[in-house]
Amino acid sequence: MNCLKIHIFYIFLLFFVANIALAQEDVKIELSKKNILLDENFTIKVIIRNTDKSDISTFPEFPNFSKGAKQKVFSKNPLGYTITQIYTPTKEGNFKIPSFILTVNNKNYTNESINLIVNSPEDNPEETNETISLEKAKNNAFLAMNVSKNKVYVGEGFRISLAFYVSESNTIKMDFADDLNAQVDAIAKKIKSPDCLEQRMLISDLKGVPTIINGKKYLSYQFFEAIYFPLNNKSIYIPAVELRMVQTIKNEKENIIFIDIPKTISVLDLPDHPLKDKVSAGNFSLVEQIETRKINTGKSFSYSFKIVGDGNFSTVNVTSPTDDSFFDFYPPEIKENNPNGQPSSEKLFRYRILPKDSGQYQFDKYFFWVFFNTKKEQYDTLKSALKLKVLGKTIAEKDSDASNDIFAGIDKLDTSRTETNYQEVLKNISNLLIICMLIGSLYLFSWGRKKKANNE
Repeated sequence: MNCLKIHIFYIFLLFFVANIALAQEDVKIELSKKNILLDENFTIKVIIRNTDKSDISTFPEFPNFSKGAKQKVFSKNPLGYTITQIYTPTKEGNFKIPSFILTVNNKNYTNESINLIVNSPEDNPEETNETISLEKAKNNAFLAMNVSKNKVYVGEGFRISLAFYVSESNTIKMDFADDLNAQVDAIAKKIKSPDCLEQRMLISDLKGVPTIINGKKYLSYQFFEAIYFPLNNKSIYIPAVELRMVQTIKNEKENIIFIDIPKTISVLDLPDHPLKDKVSAGNFSLVEQIETRKINTGKSFSYSFKIVGDGNFSTVNVTSPTDDSFFDFYPPEIKENNPNGQPSSEKLFRYRILPKDSGQYQFDKYFFWVFFNTKKEQYDTLKSALKLKVLGKTIAEKDSDASNDIFAGIDKLDTSRTETNYQEVLKNISNLLIICMLIGSLYLFSWGRKKKANNE
């Protein structure tokens, strides 16, 4: 019996040690939304998992933001901490939050720079004054289609939204029908032109927004929104659509149909240009970031080329520079961020670059992007403004012994071969050993009982 207890003890001990060895600390940094009001907070959240340690360096200070309280929450399942630093904007504007490094449990974690827009509450009033034709109104309510632009260029996006308006003084109760989702899908199919790409927005909350129209107060319920990008210079005709609502008069419900007014969007062809059929149309800006300013030959560094703006980001592609005698450029990591309902999006191209010769270099010859600027109505180019000074000895080839960089030769690796996950293998072996020891212990226990019974 004592032998069995010893075996069971060792099994649980082995299982405990194996799981402790395989558990890895996980750290994630999350930033709050990038478009806030002056009376809202911007937060940096650090999530630490699989450890009971929470040593963290001081959070950075940012111009135009007041650093507030730091919150720390411990969690047992899953094990870890959530640490949140609060920042309050001191004025409205478009601010660049620079990249920063946080040291968490003796390890450094770098966060990229971002653009943060702070709006005054007056810029986003609950009540807006609009002028809309009320010729289709019924019982102090109507359906209206809003189009952001009446004239666009090929590839330039325009936004269409549909909203139901009801007067705040209306005595007749109006409700959306139970089949609203089916009606919205039918409307989307009807107004989508085959000559446009569509980007639908998710609307999950039908909330009435106070609006003043022609001097009269209404509640606006927006139930559809999408952005369309014309593929050619054909005019876009948006037909009238209808919405079925349910109204209640003297406790009796009845259906009522609302119809909006059709619209036409003029589409202009892009001016002649060698890249006319390849460029994106819209308003874009460039945000670039470099990992370090201490550049030495033979040691790679990270460089980010991020395009931010309003346009069709599925067509935003940056041509990677060609290797030369000064730099080697590894294939970029590409990330796209399209916040639902936000006017702007972004696409990031992060490169690893290996310098091979010392000197001073301007990156505009390597990193640039041509587009049609719809605001200026002309072709424009986003160029890197980065100037680098590289120190060190000349490296003839990136795969030579002079380069000890871990990224050297990465482009020649055979990606068709499956890499072995040694952590997973170790885990499987540990579990197999535990099962074998458990079976062995049960066998010894059974054998011991039989032997004792025979002796008796």
